Amino acid sequence: MKTSFKYFLLLNVCFSIYSFGQAGALKKANKFYTTKAYSQAIPYYEKALKKDSSNKIILSNLGDCYRLTNNTKGQLVCYGSLIKSGREEPIHKLYYGQALTEIGQQESAKSYFEQYGADSRGKNLASSSDKMKSYIKNADAYKVEVAKFNSAQNDFCAVKYHESVVFASSRNKTKWINKKHGWTSDSYLKLYTSENNGGGVYLNPKLFMGDLSSKYNDGPICFTKDYNTVYFTRNNSNKKMISTENTYKLKIFEAGLNQNGFDRVTELPFNNNNNNCAHPSLSADGTYLFFASDMEGGYGGMDIYYTKKQGDVWGTPVNLGAKVNTAGTEVFPFIAANGLLYFSSNGLDGMGGLDIYETKFKDDKAGRVYNMGEPVNSKSDDFGVFLGEDNKIGYLSSNRKNGGMDDDIYDFEILREVKRGKEILIITKDKDNGEIIPNTKFAMNGDTVTTNEKGELQTVIEEDLNYNLTVNKTDYFKLEDSVSTKTSPDDTFTKELRLEKDPHLSLLAFVTDAKTNLALEGVKLTINELPSKAPFDNYTTLATGDYRKPLKGKKIGDKISYFIVLEKPGYVTKTVTFIYDIKAPGEIKVNESLNLKLGKIEVGNDLAKMIDMKPIYFDQGKSNIRKDAGVELDKVVKVMNEYPNMYIELGAHTDCRGAAASNTKLSAARAKSSAAYIIKKGIKKDRIVGKGYGEAKLLNGCICEGKIKPTCSEDEHAKNRRTEFIITKLK
Repeated sequence: MKTSFKYFLLLNVCFSIYSFGQAGALKKANKFYTTKAYSQAIPYYEKALKKDSSNKIILSNLGDCYRLTNNTKGQLVCYGSLIKSGREEPIHKLYYGQALTEIGQQESAKSYFEQYGADSRGKNLASSSDKMKSYIKNADAYKVEVAKFNSAQNDFCAVKYHESVVFASSRNKTKWINKKHGWTSDSYLKLYTSENNGGGVYLNPKLFMGDLSSKYNDGPICFTKDYNTVYFTRNNSNKKMISTENTYKLKIFEAGLNQNGFDRVTELPFNNNNNNCAHPSLSADGTYLFFASDMEGGYGGMDIYYTKKQGDVWGTPVNLGAKVNTAGTEVFPFIAANGLLYFSSNGLDGMGGLDIYETKFKDDKAGRVYNMGEPVNSKSDDFGVFLGEDNKIGYLSSNRKNGGMDDDIYDFEILREVKRGKEILIITKDKDNGEIIPNTKFAMNGDTVTTNEKGELQTVIEEDLNYNLTVNKTDYFKLEDSVSTKTSPDDTFTKELRLEKDPHLSLLAFVTDAKTNLALEGVKLTINELPSKAPFDNYTTLATGDYRKPLKGKKIGDKISYFIVLEKPGYVTKTVTFIYDIKAPGEIKVNESLNLKLGKIEVGNDLAKMIDMKPIYFDQGKSNIRKDAGVELDKVVKVMNEYPNMYIELGAHTDCRGAAASNTKLSAARAKSSAAYIIKKGIKKDRIVGKGYGEAKLLNGCICEGKIKPTCSEDEHAKNRRTEFIITKLK
């Protein structure tokens, strides 16, 4: 089929008659071009071009004529000359790229598509070269073979009719339909049928229902499930209803079937004399009618629409939207019994020319659109899908043979279900400022992928799967994230991966069990800045027990101060204050200056060690509680309030110096005084007992009774002077 058939099915039938006389070749060419008689314009433009080989208008118009009559070589010459001389319009780069695609030069075409930014076609078609692998991965799912009833002319859009096949054709088998169309010089389209002899062999085609034939174009066609009603495309031939362009537009008609054939041929209500409506396809239940139209309000060229039947009346047409329609041409819709909608487009990513696409029509909306790939599509034009009630066997049309000069019908079979995925757009950004991070490699379920210069990766992921994403990028912290296609009903996802800049200054803490020194999982760290008390971070340790946090905005020479609370069920809560002067880049390890070991709440453990109490000091020979001692005892009160089932023995110990009896008496007084302080703070007196041990439980060999003279240092004596808070019971 020439491009006119594919795109518009001879949308404009013109009957303006020109008497050129001795007019020049260019004038004749322009007249034919204006009335869309492109095949007739070509020889005159070629003649004019010989006299003026650099004329921009001639090159542009001749290129259009070649394009619209499917002469790829001529198209490349004309548009290529304009581009080489720098006199091209933006659209010429798009057309040139499309021509390159049709001869298999996708990579060369990509640069021209990328230079076309007037609408979405440039971006869509530029992406095609990156998707070539996806176009062949399901080739084994389809079977496509040339049908036996084709002619040397255009044959396309076959549909089932009882045990026969009905299709549109420009073959000229009857004298009374020998009219030619100026666009292509082909005969006008008529509907033909070929009967199946019962053995899978089709008989020679003949005209289908002569009462459906008109003066000009008839077809494509579709039937109701019972074959009692037919919808078909035809040129409006009423001279009173000619368009403002002096052309007869395409319209969709309905006809009933009686014993003598079809009758009651009527226009559908949404037809318009100034717009084209064509290529009807009826849903299995007869509720929806899909068609192609260039009516106002579309995206450009022909768009796919549907109308919904309400009672006996077809409703207002609805454009299927930007998922399906582009600034290019979308035509030949077919709605299968399973709700899958097939259509052809030259504005979406594709293999060349018109490609066939598939989308799920559900809840009056189109889902994600998929290019069906090889062998359904080719470098040439592919269109006109039809499937039977089994959604597996039918027909498609293509001009992939004979250099694209005519269309043929192909037997089409879906051998297996093709699992379609969901499209995801992944964007890598800086977590702090939101700026794009380009060329970022990351792992996606083990596969390594990379974002582009815009920080974007657009790909298709399988349905009903979880995808783990792991990013390792220099100067950024490792990021682990995930995305799932299991829960969202959307056909497209956008996922932002926000990477956290590594300032090479970070706070590190390692929390362990005080008894085993093993890493502690499940410890909640609450960190506030000092002196402002502003929240800095909240974190719960994993099995490794460690905590890392970048110190954003900090630099060498700064001082940091944090108040840290460590909490874990079954362990005594610990609070510490961390102050540090930053002198070099790297990890600032809290553990190097503070004890981050948590003590488990068990009978026999010393609470003083678990909460890092400072020594309790008394004045010489006295037992009254000093202010500094009260601060430490308040820590015990706090813990005992947090754990009301905890019982404590407060034991006071001295070193060996002085009389043993005096030491015992003084330690007992100090123990009881300390216990009384705690009881006064609200702790029940049966929960704490004060006991003085004097020098009875020395921790080292610093004995000094009788003739034994101690040789211990002051530090060694100090270890024996202590107050213990031993957990005696947990009720």
